[in-house]
Amino acid sequence: MPTIHQLVLVSLAILLFAVGLGLSVARLRIDREGLRIASKACVWSGLTAALAVLVWHTAARPTGSWLPLEDNFEAFIWLAVLLAGFVLYVQRTRPLGGLDWFVLPIVIVMLVAAMVLGKAKPKEYVGTTWYWIHLVSVFGGALAFAIAGAAGAMYLLANRRLRSKALPHGPKLGSLERLERITFASVTLGFALLTVGLITGWVVLKLDGQTGLGAHWYKSPKVVLAVAAWVVYAVVLHAPINPSFRGRKVALLSIFGFVLMVGTLVAVNLVPGGGGGGGGNGGSH
Repeated sequence: MPTIHQLVLVSLAILLFAVGLGLSVARLRIDREGLRIASKACVWSGLTAALAVLVWHTAARPTGSWLPLEDNFEAFIWLAVLLAGFVLYVQRTRPLGGLDWFVLPIVIVMLVAAMVLGKAKPKEYVGTTWYWIHLVSVFGGALAFAIAGAAGAMYLLANRRLRSKALPHGPKLGSLERLERITFASVTLGFALLTVGLITGWVVLKLDGQTGLGAHWYKSPKVVLAVAAWVVYAVVLHAPINPSFRGRKVALLSIFGFVLMVGTLVAVNLVPGGGGGGGGNGGSH
């Protein structure tokens, strides 16, 4: 369970990411190198603060009791750290203008979720192999879908810029082809991980009788939303078969699918029967 001081450090990370995002968006009006450098410095500082919280939270546990992704506080911060690291890596290797406009808000939401849902812990079956495969695949899928959703949103903005007669201000976005490739690559990875997560989640339901979902587990909000997201991304993956169903439609579906994944996380932790407030139970999508 996070301490007050750890929550303060998470709040600092949120502030740094928010400032970095604001400075980056400001380049839409005033595209200056100083703003880019300041924004990058804030994002790096926010990432450092988030990593410091992870180290602190892990070191505070009794020796020999640490388990990866043991609670929601750590799991959501890991998602935020990986997404922020993805932004910095892409901008370092193959810069993609505007990427932080769409990914950093997700990072901030993940950190806020860590603070709000940080008290929830897994249930007793947390140590089973099935559960760990399920947990890693679900969180990995959520991470991939977050990138796909951001790339889809960027595609829509880039497409709108191309259709506009006015010369756009600020950094140049990536080409539509590149954004579409990122979307498909992320969806492909996320779909595979979500499929594993759904299968192992079903196994966990069968092996553990204390999931809180009852005999009608298939009516649980988290199960319905997770399956709906799986169907949406299955449609996205088959889009290349039908050329008329590419571009904006794929971008919109990738965003909609990510919204469903966020809804699944909300159902897991907040809706009665969605997970009972436990990270392990919540993992059974």
